[in-house]
Amino acid sequence: MTEKKHKGIGIITLLVLIPFGLCAGFLLLLGKCLGLSYKQISVIFNLYLQGGLLLLSAALPFLAICWYFANSPSWLLVLAAFFALSYLSIYIVGFIWLVKHYHLPMEYAFDLCVSDLKWVATKWHLSYHAVNLIIFVLWWLSFVGMNVFTAYYIYRG
Repeated sequence: MTEKKHKGIGIITLLVLIPFGLCAGFLLLLGKCLGLSYKQISVIFNLYLQGGLLLLSAALPFLAICWYFANSPSWLLVLAAFFALSYLSIYIVGFIWLVKHYHLPMEYAFDLCVSDLKWVATKWHLSYHAVNLIIFVLWWLSFVGMNVFTAYYIYRG
């Protein structure tokens, strides 16, 4: 009975470590190409670049509403623009917090991020690797995808 449970845990761990290893390998290769250490490229890519792209994606629904309003103005669109701007402001505040919390030097930002991820992993009863994948891959893709889809839906009318 315990052997089957152990094998199940091994498979789950393997399913988490393979994509984590691929992501880490990609960052290591990208860092080598740019002359950056793994810690430096991880902070630049995972925190600042992904955070910035998430912020830009949050602006897309607001921009789509503005485009729609320019073509056919209405008070309903003004209300929608207000809500979209409020939504965008949450991302702006979040990005400012991220940049302040994970400030330079990059080694400090990396170590703090790892520490935060380990803390979340303890609270969620998951591994550090699983939390890393959930936040930096699954959640990021979900939020960016939701923002792009929403903007596209608004733009298409």
